[in-house]
Order: sequence, then C-alpha cells, then structure tokens
Amino acid sequence: MGTVVLGDLHLTRHSAPTLAEALARLLEHHRGDRVIVAGDFFDLATDAPKAERREAIAAVLDAHPIVRRALGEAVEHGTEVLLLSGNHDADLGRDDLGPAVADAVGLDPGVRHRIHSRPWFIRDGGLHVEHGHFYDPDNAPAHPLVVGEASLGVHFSSEFVHPTQAHRYLQANDGTPLNLFIAAFSWYGTRAPYVIYRYFHAAFAALAKAGPLYRAHHERSVGAERMARFAEDAGVPLSTVEAVFAGGVPSTLESWPKTFARLYLDRVLASLLLGSGASLALRGRPMAGTSLATLGGMLMTLSWLQGHNRYRGTVVEHLEQAARGILERTDAELVIFGHTHREALGDRYANTGTFAFPPAGGDGRPYLELTEAPFGLRIERRYA
Repeated sequence: MGTVVLGDLHLTRHSAPTLAEALARLLEHHRGDRVIVAGDFFDLATDAPKAERREAIAAVLDAHPIVRRALGEAVEHGTEVLLLSGNHDADLGRDDLGPAVADAVGLDPGVRHRIHSRPWFIRDGGLHVEHGHFYDPDNAPAHPLVVGEASLGVHFSSEFVHPTQAHRYLQANDGTPLNLFIAAFSWYGTRAPYVIYRYFHAAFAALAKAGPLYRAHHERSVGAERMARFAEDAGVPLSTVEAVFAGGVPSTLESWPKTFARLYLDRVLASLLLGSGASLALRGRPMAGTSLATLGGMLMTLSWLQGHNRYRGTVVEHLEQAARGILERTDAELVIFGHTHREALGDRYANTGTFAFPPAGGDGRPYLELTEAPFGLRIERRYA
C-alpha cells in the first residue's frame, strides 16, 4: 500500500466540475492506497460559514455526486481516506464529523472506519503531516485542538469571499489592497464596487474584534487540557505534541496594531489624508490642506519604507521555518504541509501545493506520492 498526500481542494457546492472529476480520477487510480488530505478538503468557511456542519458537508457531496461515488468505491476497495483539518474546514477536527463524512458518502458499516478525520497533525513513523495554518499568523487558531474565534483569514473568507463569491481572492491573498481592488474590475466587472465595499466591511469588522477583544486565552486553556488525549490518539509522546505546539505563532488578531497594518489601513488613511489635503487646498484653505497632505505623505512614506508589498511570500517562509523546527525538536524525518498553495519538494520538507487552484500553464493538479525505499520514504511529485 502506498500513500498519497494532497491538500487544499477547497471543495464547495460551487466548485468547478473539473475539480471533482480530477479528484475522482485520482481516487480511482490509487485504489487500495492510503489517501491523506492535508487540510482544506472542504471550504466550509467560504461556502456555508453559518450552516450546521453535518448539513454543509452533505450539501457539498450532494453537489458533486462523482466525488461521493469515487470516495465510496475507493473505500470499498480498501482505500483509507484521512482528512486532516485545515483553517477552512477546522470543524473536521471534531469527533463527530468523521462519521458525518462517512454518512454523507453512504458507506456500509463494515468499511466506515476507513474514512475518518483528525485535528492538527498525524505521525506515521518519521512522517509528519498537517495543514500548516498554525504557523501562519493570519490563519493561526489560538489552539489547534479548539475550534473557536475565527482567524483573520477565516474571517475574510466568511465575511468577504462568501457574500461576494469572489473566490479568486483565495489564491491572491498576499497582494496589496490597491492591486486587489484594481483586479476586482477585471475579474468581476460591474460587481467590483460591491466587492471592494465588502472588503472594507470585513476589514473594519476585523478591527472591531482585534486586540483585547480577541478571546484567545480561554481557547488555549481548553486546548492545553486536550493535548494529552490527542497525544494518545496520535500515538506519540506528549513531549512531541508540546514540541510541535511550541512552533506555533500568535494570531494577527491578537494585536490591534498588527491587524491595522496587515490590512494596509495605514495606506488607506494616508490616501484619505492626501486627498483631503488636496481638496482643502483647492477650496482656498492652503494651510490646512498642506498640513493634512504633509501628514498623509509622511504616513505613506513610513508605510512604503516597510516594503511595497510587505507580506508577499511570508506565509511560505513561516511554514518552511516551522518545518525546520519540527525536524529539529522531534523525531520527524519528513514534514509535509499544505496551506501555502505553493508547491515545495525537498529532502525533508514538502508542500502539497493546491489541488483546487493549479497554476495556469502548469502540469496539472499537484499531489505527492510516498513509497517505501531501502533508506526511508521516497517522495515524488505527481499531477492529476
């Protein structure tokens, strides 16, 4: 039996049929193998953020009967399917949602155990697999074993992408607002003003719950109480779980200034000051206009000194650093993440890339295939 690892399918009721068909082909090709989804199999945060989770999962599989059929046939033929929770389907870490997926697929009682879900990470010998959002400040939960306050990324999925159906932003979330606003007109045409309005609506709603109002302490306490049981279920020492947890990062929303800066609202404020200054000057109030424009120019300069796009590539860097930490602090020999939507393949760290959004002109939808070799696991990049 081989092992296949893929991630970031972001399956929703509205996903393209081509995604469902590619997943069905992969499951048919790898019947009898173990299939690990390294997070975000579903995109519950974007598709149905307020729906009851069992109903939301059933609705997605109802919309893609080819996926339901392919999952059922694969499991019947011996395939084990393991769904790890990601930031967009964090609820899969709940004890009751593994059975909910089996119910939605319609599996017979004798094979239901072959499809299941797990929170956070799995260990199999030296193999360590998890989604990776715990190491990304914009998407990090307070604790990976607790489904609690939404991270900044999940907040924008539910409050911006869901109401606008602007799914292209799931693949372009590290650009500057100005570039993203301009792109809205080419991507969404006459809907662009509404898309931009919803961005600011989500941004100010995020600010309203950031800093002291972001309730993270209680979730960390609850998560700490669950770590011993998680270690037992994962078949690893508690010290290993604690070592992995130590590599996590605080959520951006825990800091009001960091949230303000992450949303580039300093540039928005600077632009407003510059515009107001120019308007006052044109209306015959040069001193007031010059003062506002000067303040706006200083603020804009300070912002640009931090870089035009001060966040591009940082998620990839965060996860690469986290993988090195796991390799150093634990007995892991190979770490696999998803989340970044960027493929990576090295001797001891790999990233699945995104099965949902393959790069234009690429080789197809990426996944990883692991096989036993004389000196450990051999990992190869494949495309569906």
